[in-house]
Amino acid sequence: MNQEGCLRTIPAIATTIALLLVLLSASAPAATWPSGKLTYTSTTEQGCVPGVDEQGSSTYYTNWTYTDSSGVAHNFPGTSSVHTGPLADCPDLGEYGFTATLADGTGSITLTTLGATGTIKITANIFPKYQILSLIYSPPGNSSTNGFTDTTFYGSTNSVSNSFSAGVTFTFSAGGGVFGVGGGTSASVSFTQGYGTTNAFTNTITSGQTLTLKSSRNPVDHTNDTFWLWLNPLVTMTQTGATAASYTISPPSGQVMDAVRISVAELQTPSTIPLPVLEPIVINGTTYPGLSNICAHPLPASQCTQANACGCVPSDFTQILATDPIIGITGDEPPSQVDSKRYFALNPAPSPFPYLEYGTTDQITLTDASQGSETQTETTTYQTTYSTMAGSTVTSTPVDWTLQWKVTDTFTWTQSVSLTNFNGTSHQMTLLLGTSTPDCDESIDVFEDYSYHTFVAAPAATPPVACDSN
Repeated sequence: MNQEGCLRTIPAIATTIALLLVLLSASAPAATWPSGKLTYTSTTEQGCVPGVDEQGSSTYYTNWTYTDSSGVAHNFPGTSSVHTGPLADCPDLGEYGFTATLADGTGSITLTTLGATGTIKITANIFPKYQILSLIYSPPGNSSTNGFTDTTFYGSTNSVSNSFSAGVTFTFSAGGGVFGVGGGTSASVSFTQGYGTTNAFTNTITSGQTLTLKSSRNPVDHTNDTFWLWLNPLVTMTQTGATAASYTISPPSGQVMDAVRISVAELQTPSTIPLPVLEPIVINGTTYPGLSNICAHPLPASQCTQANACGCVPSDFTQILATDPIIGITGDEPPSQVDSKRYFALNPAPSPFPYLEYGTTDQITLTDASQGSETQTETTTYQTTYSTMAGSTVTSTPVDWTLQWKVTDTFTWTQSVSLTNFNGTSHQMTLLLGTSTPDCDESIDVFEDYSYHTFVAAPAATPPVACDSN
């Protein structure tokens, strides 16, 4: 900003700007959101050529202050300006501005100016205790495995709208790139926000070859089903109007994604959860939460043991377990009989047809590439507590954040149930069927979970006696 040639200064004028949604200007009428005001101090200097006052002027706007509805003043550094006059004599003609952000753990207030006009954006940082990234189902056969191939895999589709009062319009903005995985898990696995729509986002799994679940029993045992849980998600909400907001999902700034794998059986009996999963961990000098952070009454580190599950009890994991409705399946009951809107038989069926037989192994690539796309009306929801300040249980929100929680002490994730292949990419996993038990042989049907887009193997008929044993 060139101030050379300015000769005379007009006394400072304090100016108040009324707020219209997020746009502030001298002529805008007062509005209800946010109910604050923006002020600045203006100083005008005449003349662009020494000794010639009439050759233009420069007005500078400083001391920008946003006073929130609680009367708290937030002062922003920076100067904006307007320069007028003949082009030859006043090279800085036009309007100039700046952007400044005031932030703490609860959120931020950002001011963007151009001349005498300012724009305020208010954000809230929300820290849900966890998000379910994926669910892998245990196959029949005591030597069988089920898991991801080393391809890009689009998983569950999620939204956050049910956390807020009805009538709020949301826009999801994809961002954050590949997160990586902490928590002592394999670095060869990564998750990302691979795809976003107007109000929802889809988790994407890449390099997932280590996401394999090994069965230990011949009968179907869904207590061996395994969840991947993300323990440090950050939801950044930016209010864009009285009943509208945009949001992004990412780990907190400077952190990687902290994800752990945990079985249904371990969640049902917390004393069996390994201590390294329960306890916080340190990655590159940063402390990440352990699974016990989910629990209502976690014990301090000095009292935390695997035997007492660091204070966790089965009821702490009720919401997670409820997202696996086929835990209790035994025998040849198909998952579609439990939930016909979530589980669908692969059509066409895998070829060759999967078969579990003693003395041989049968490896099949499971894919829904030929399955017709369809969207169901059913959704799966689960709730978790949250905080709005990292490392604490403070639930205060930034000033003038007027989108109200629907449930005051919980954050709701909503998963839509659909089959969508992005850019022609199918969902693909590898099923290896094997058993060490003589006389165990049976045909296997395959179903797809349309919530997580993972596959469920189940006996096609009543299993023989040998397949009902370990």
